[in-house]
Amino acid sequence: MHPWKRALISILRPIDQFYDYLKYVLRKYLRLGRKAPIDILSYRGYGNGRKVFLKGRVVKEKLIQTTEWDSDWKNFRNNLRRFLSSEIQGARVEAKVNGHSYELVTDKEGYFDLNIEMPDPLPSLSNPWLPVELVVTATPFRQTRVESSAQILVPQNCKYGIISDIDDTILQTDVTSTLKIRMLYLTFLKNAFKRNAFKEVGAFYNALRQGKEANAQNPIFYVSNGPWNLYDFLTDFLDLNNLPKGPVLLRDFGIPNKRFPKGYQGHKKESIKKIMNTFPDLPFILIGDSGEKDTDIYLSLAEEFPGRVKSIYIRDVESPRRAKRIAQLIKNASGIDAYFVKDYYQAAEYASKKGYLNFDLFQSIRKRKVPKPTQDA
Repeated sequence: MHPWKRALISILRPIDQFYDYLKYVLRKYLRLGRKAPIDILSYRGYGNGRKVFLKGRVVKEKLIQTTEWDSDWKNFRNNLRRFLSSEIQGARVEAKVNGHSYELVTDKEGYFDLNIEMPDPLPSLSNPWLPVELVVTATPFRQTRVESSAQILVPQNCKYGIISDIDDTILQTDVTSTLKIRMLYLTFLKNAFKRNAFKEVGAFYNALRQGKEANAQNPIFYVSNGPWNLYDFLTDFLDLNNLPKGPVLLRDFGIPNKRFPKGYQGHKKESIKKIMNTFPDLPFILIGDSGEKDTDIYLSLAEEFPGRVKSIYIRDVESPRRAKRIAQLIKNASGIDAYFVKDYYQAAEYASKKGYLNFDLFQSIRKRKVPKPTQDA
């Protein structure tokens, strides 16, 4: 992180913390929201045979439903509600995993984190998704019982993992547009039904997931600098565009509550390092775009984890200036298998030659016409 960013955050953090404290005190002593419905927002987690990670949030319930016929005005109101969520600090959450119970408490932003080493190894599963029961038992305002469920990805039958960026890698975001105006327009005025995935990205990712023999369950992880507030939108988008199911790892919106540890290298890189450290025997394929710093991050990870990065695929966002820089970075990265691709058909050709996917399967998937669902998401 740049020194000026760290300095600015250190100045703004106390202000933000005071605002959160004031909000908490007012709610508590003015008895605000005591009868408001409560919702548990659970985010897909991941784990190995012993360690598991799961994140979620407790908020005042704000049911958001979307359809492909929603107007821009309705999309704007729904997206605004996502960012104006009313978190519940100090809620007690019971998480039940593999027969064991853990009590968690939400932080100032309403988040809870399950980050544990299980007392006994997880059983071998035919389904790579381990179920988790979540129950809110109390808030600072009242005793309650609100139940929900979550899932933790425990990879089975895999040869490698896939880690992908989201914005302008699978989801057309136009983050490189002037003053990010196009990006803001899409973020606030469109929903998951009205956003575009890049051509053949679903076929490429599904073929990678199944591997060369077309029978594997290679795990996929989506990592983005986007805020957790957009989690439901992003998972809807993945489903609507037939992209493989996987954990979606985002970041908190606003000023971080805690100081970054020394050597912190940004949310995206730290999230990927955590995944790679959780699965030390698993190599990875990294996929990103030339819009921001994906190439820099991925090449540095390949150096930091020798032999663990099988290939890097960077989608060209069609910016000549960026293309020149990315091409030079890849050229200078000796010994690292990295490709700058114009589209996912080209990426699939490269991956097929390396034995990472079955090209006939890729061709079969890309020719399928799967209608998008029209029911409420």
